[in-house]
Amino acid sequence: MSKETDFPENKQSITQQINGLLVPIFLVMLVMVALFSAMLLSINYRYEDAMQSAVIAADFNREFKDTLDRAMYNHVIQPRSKNSIAQLPMDELNNAEAVLTRLESVTTLPDNRWRIQSMLYMCRNLRMYMTEIAQTESYDLRMEMLDKNIRGETGLTSLIEEYMDDFVGDEVEELARLRVELNRKSAILIGGAVVSMIVLFLVVVTYSMVINRRITNPIIALTEKAKQFGKRDFSQPMPVNTNITELKILDESFNEMTEHISSLMRKQIENERSLHQAELELLQAQINPHFLYNTLDSIVVLAESDRSEDAIDMITSLSTFFRNSLSEGEDVHTIRAEFAQAASYLEIQHIRYSDILSYAIDVSDDIQDCLIPKLILQPLIENALYHGIKNRRGKGLITITGSREGQNIYLRVHDNGAGMDQERLDMLQNGIYQEKRGSFGLWNVHQRIRLYCGEAYGLSFESAAGEGTTVTVTLPAEGIVRNKK
Repeated sequence: MSKETDFPENKQSITQQINGLLVPIFLVMLVMVALFSAMLLSINYRYEDAMQSAVIAADFNREFKDTLDRAMYNHVIQPRSKNSIAQLPMDELNNAEAVLTRLESVTTLPDNRWRIQSMLYMCRNLRMYMTEIAQTESYDLRMEMLDKNIRGETGLTSLIEEYMDDFVGDEVEELARLRVELNRKSAILIGGAVVSMIVLFLVVVTYSMVINRRITNPIIALTEKAKQFGKRDFSQPMPVNTNITELKILDESFNEMTEHISSLMRKQIENERSLHQAELELLQAQINPHFLYNTLDSIVVLAESDRSEDAIDMITSLSTFFRNSLSEGEDVHTIRAEFAQAASYLEIQHIRYSDILSYAIDVSDDIQDCLIPKLILQPLIENALYHGIKNRRGKGLITITGSREGQNIYLRVHDNGAGMDQERLDMLQNGIYQEKRGSFGLWNVHQRIRLYCGEAYGLSFESAAGEGTTVTVTLPAEGIVRNKK
């Protein structure tokens, strides 16, 4: 199946689908919060300004007239001197002007701003009258000017007090009005928030139902596919109809996995056939009539030569060899059984070729019970005998060893026979990876080990002309990967 599939033009990921819901909601909520906050802050600022103006004005109105009138009276009754102007209570007037200037910047009412400007003008006149009083020598005239221009009913302090009373009254009325407006707008904001939340809730529910269908329907379809695969039905299903990228990729990967599993199952079946074929051929090679006839002929010769003990040993070894070869139909057995079978075969051949063959077996106790594919060593021994020992002068030796080294088990068959040159060695090493069924079953042995244990295991060869050959069987330390029945 091709990995390239035409997605719908409006394909979206799950994240994009969810963001399509969350982003508009977030933006709407942000606008609502900003709008409501701006309205509330505006009213709150105006309310705080009016409250501050009223408080400052109230404090000013309580202190200014009494303080200034008393200070000016004390000044009038004192004799005149060169420091009379310096002794005027100008600090009180300066503080009053500073407060009025502050009120002018705080108040938001046009009438009150006009009143502040008028009171500032009156303060400037007060400064002028106060200076004039300080420069007047006559006590009576100073008292008259004090009552007429400053503290009397028509004096400037009374007028400023009256203006300030009006200022405070207007600010209090503004506070009351703002409070009503604040309550009204708060009610509007609460109502608007409730309506907005209802609308948003309906939008979310509607969009969630749409998204739910877009996501759950393909997932249900994928679940049905999984159930189909769980029943070992790997027929190619119809693609899932969805515009969600992740689900589309998951569906395609699911289909690719199905095809891959089907391919692996077909390959497994082929491997099973190859394995059984290799086992059959190997078994046939080991019980071929030629080997059996030669062994039986040798037994007859031994019996006729009055070598009954050798004949008995050969019959016993032949019986052990065939018993281990058949193994009650099992495909695997222990290294102990494998070495017992190899010893039986060597004993038979040693009796037959006692003048040219001797052998030695050494296997570590810690690997004796590991399971391995059966009928591995005998083809290697046979190959060593007929292609190594028989082609040398004098008596030869076949040595079989087994040991654990790190994560692997190594079984080695070494002969001190004729050996081979590098070219023949390379041909033999390369031949076990190809379907070459000669060389006394070496290819079959190598393929069976790889099928049971994995591609990293099998046979390897070391040889030199005139120095003999070593065949190494590499197996996993834990034994075979799978036990075939």
